[in-house]
Amino acid sequence: MPDDLQEVLPVKWGHRQGRSSMAAAAITHSLPEDIVVDILARLPVKSLKRFRCVGKSWCCLIQSPQFITAHYSFSKNKTCLLMKQVNFSPRKAMVSFISNQTLDVVANLDIPSFTDDPIHINILGHCNGIICLCDRFSGILLWNIATKEFKILPMCPFECPPSSENTIDVAGLGYDSKRDEYKVIRIDTFWEGDFDRVPRGNRVALYNLTTDSWRKFNDNLTAEFFNCHGIDQVYSNGFYHCLAVVDSEELLLSFDMSNEVFVTTPFPDGRLGKNCRTTRYLTYLMEINGSLGMLLCHDYYVRYGCYDAWVLGEPGLKNSWTKLFTIESFPPATIPLGVGSDGEIFLVNEDSKFLAWHHRDNKEIKTLQFEGIALELAMYAESLVSFRGGTAFNH
Repeated sequence: MPDDLQEVLPVKWGHRQGRSSMAAAAITHSLPEDIVVDILARLPVKSLKRFRCVGKSWCCLIQSPQFITAHYSFSKNKTCLLMKQVNFSPRKAMVSFISNQTLDVVANLDIPSFTDDPIHINILGHCNGIICLCDRFSGILLWNIATKEFKILPMCPFECPPSSENTIDVAGLGYDSKRDEYKVIRIDTFWEGDFDRVPRGNRVALYNLTTDSWRKFNDNLTAEFFNCHGIDQVYSNGFYHCLAVVDSEELLLSFDMSNEVFVTTPFPDGRLGKNCRTTRYLTYLMEINGSLGMLLCHDYYVRYGCYDAWVLGEPGLKNSWTKLFTIESFPPATIPLGVGSDGEIFLVNEDSKFLAWHHRDNKEIKTLQFEGIALELAMYAESLVSFRGGTAFNH
């Protein structure tokens, strides 16, 4: 019997010998179906991909939407940290897997090639084990690391106005629970001018993974986006969130994947607000314990900035923000990338070293030195979600 099954099946099965197909037949006929599903759903993706070859019934089971959902419900409780880093010699982008328990790097993987310069690739959201990667100047890629599949999204039907250029400012993957579909929201900004570039409006498009197609959406949006990278965009609980300036007010702009509407939420405690470009606040979006979270810096001119940590209950309601804690000081010249389950803050400093900072004790837990420059962080869990027409990628 495969070692993977011996770890989770009752002892009496551990002594049975023979090929995988014989073991599968014995298990299927000797245990109730719901017990078999529960056992298999706890196994890693690598094992389940191998077990699809055992027999037709197991292959159909493992590929079924119900099993994929059941498997992810267990997998999401076994997350690890996924760090994106870049290297300038040679120029390449990669991701590093970091253990939640030990904060050790356990693996490094090159990112699939889909752009002329990998340095420009950002992680812009992740959903149910799928990573959304974006080059602001060229395109978007969806990547399931566990199944080794990736998909380069087709060209978006934007017509660039004459004498202007476009950049992808928002590109977020999310899940529509009403229709059981995965979607990508994309917002482009059109610019005019060579040096003093002037924004000339936005275009919004929505991609559907089921139909593998884009459609134009909500051309009335007028917004500006700043620092368009992973620490300003987060998918959480059916909404894709980003920081935007609308009518001179900096706020949280959220896209509802099921109802396909934009929702705006003011920031808590009256911070930011009108004329935000002149205020002394820094805001970082991130996932905190499964909810949308935010670290808000009181004054970035202070060498050891003071931050408040907030989580959002319901998008669209200002009083839905809940303050979790205040961090009185950070190490100098650091940028927060995420918050761990135990309240540790993950940072990158001016030397591009990755730090874990425990806010309760106000002390550094561990420093990691990467091969390249650490830039973005995501909480990652394995998934069996597959892309229609996806491409295999050997890590």
